[in-house]
Amino acid sequence: MNKSEELLLLKGINKKFGPVQILYDVDLSIYKGKVHALMGSNGAGKSTLMKIIAGDYTLDSGTIHLDNQLININSPGEAKSHGISVIHQELNLVKELTVSENIYLGKELTIGFGNFINSKKKALSKTKEIINKYNIQLDPLKKVKDLSIGEQQLVEILKAVSEESKVLIMDEPTAALSAEETKQLFKVITSLKSKGIGIIYISHRLDEIQEICDYVYILRDGRNVSEGLINHFSNERIIEEMVGSQIDNIFPSSDRKKGDELLRVEKIQNNILRSISFSLYEGEIIGIFGLIGAGQSEILNVLFGTKKKADGNIYVKNKLAKISSPIDAKKLGLAYVTENRKEEGLLLELGSEENMVLPSMGKFSSLGIKKQSLIKKVANDYKETLKIKLASISQPVKNLSGGNQQKVILGKWLLTGPEIILLSEPTRGIDVGARVEIYKLLDQLANESRKGIIMASSDADEVIGVSDRIFVVFEGEIIAEIDKSEATRERLMEFASGAKYLKEGV
Repeated sequence: MNKSEELLLLKGINKKFGPVQILYDVDLSIYKGKVHALMGSNGAGKSTLMKIIAGDYTLDSGTIHLDNQLININSPGEAKSHGISVIHQELNLVKELTVSENIYLGKELTIGFGNFINSKKKALSKTKEIINKYNIQLDPLKKVKDLSIGEQQLVEILKAVSEESKVLIMDEPTAALSAEETKQLFKVITSLKSKGIGIIYISHRLDEIQEICDYVYILRDGRNVSEGLINHFSNERIIEEMVGSQIDNIFPSSDRKKGDELLRVEKIQNNILRSISFSLYEGEIIGIFGLIGAGQSEILNVLFGTKKKADGNIYVKNKLAKISSPIDAKKLGLAYVTENRKEEGLLLELGSEENMVLPSMGKFSSLGIKKQSLIKKVANDYKETLKIKLASISQPVKNLSGGNQQKVILGKWLLTGPEIILLSEPTRGIDVGARVEIYKLLDQLANESRKGIIMASSDADEVIGVSDRIFVVFEGEIIAEIDKSEATRERLMEFASGAKYLKEGV
């Protein structure tokens, strides 16, 4: 790329946490009007590098230049003052406020000269200007709580560009978006590029990287291992560089044989679901596929007792099951790996060993006293079995990568000895290396341990690659059952979008 267009330069960045070196002499160049993919397996150092740029961490050594000027970034405030903004996976919006109020929240005095009414009017006017500038379809007077996830993502982008950002960091921006919302986001990114904004784009979705990015940087074990124009990198090459070896097949290829019926669902429904029926067998993985919001996660929530059903029956091993709460479900041998790791799956301030034993605490305490040595032994065993990368099992799980957090949740539920495992979006925001390990584990649990597994996912490739049978959900109803041998991405999407369903008048 043209050196004169270089916007941000990081040179020789090093970072340690205690005795553990995380980054080793990392270099990164961000150019005006370009999208730069930052790739790497969980634990490669991506998050640490981004937090240094965003001012959450300070570097140990190295330099940062912006517009050819040496700068210091010691806080998020300093990063913003230099025109560096971050759009996190977890959106930071006030749901009861409008779009324009969110965009200028905390900046009222600078736009309204101290008068609150003037501030609101000015915020609305300036929001309209930015919306028009970037050709974004959004109502500035609409409350955030009434927006889709994709629209909320656009509000975060507007917040960033309202501060005259030069560099925009996007962390898994499409993780919770539908296909249509992703298209809209990409149009906005193209508009941002045309205004000269440099974008750092972090995603584990390789097809997205190929579509929207101009350049790619790949980290492995805290070091630069490869970089270049995206059209010089196939998906296979990116994966090889990330994991350090060739992966022949992302999905396991074992020929599983199903056994006796474990679970039967008969015509369950509520305000979202409509007459859901299916069976799950020993040694089987069922995929429930649908676009985001179609109802696939709702099915798992009803099965695990976190949501109520209005009608219908659930049978576990041919016995009518009363599931009114997760406690009921757990007693019946069900486990649930939720899609919302940080809010529902983990206690972020605790270590992995404490998180793992929470649902099974009765096994690890006596007369109210925890059996600490047993807890450590079991947690270490699962750390090895699940290949969890961490400095210590006492390390707070909030400091772990997404893939390692997901493995801690899996360990937590495996400790309960379940026969039926429910997973919602199990690899969302997880790199390909960790995905491969999780897919192998699911195959082993079904094939060798004879568990029954239900996986709800909006990733068509994942559902096809892992499942034995696939149920497609559209507007809260199962409208197709497809055997793995007959499943294609196109066929799943045709049903999931409603095109085939409406055409045939099902």
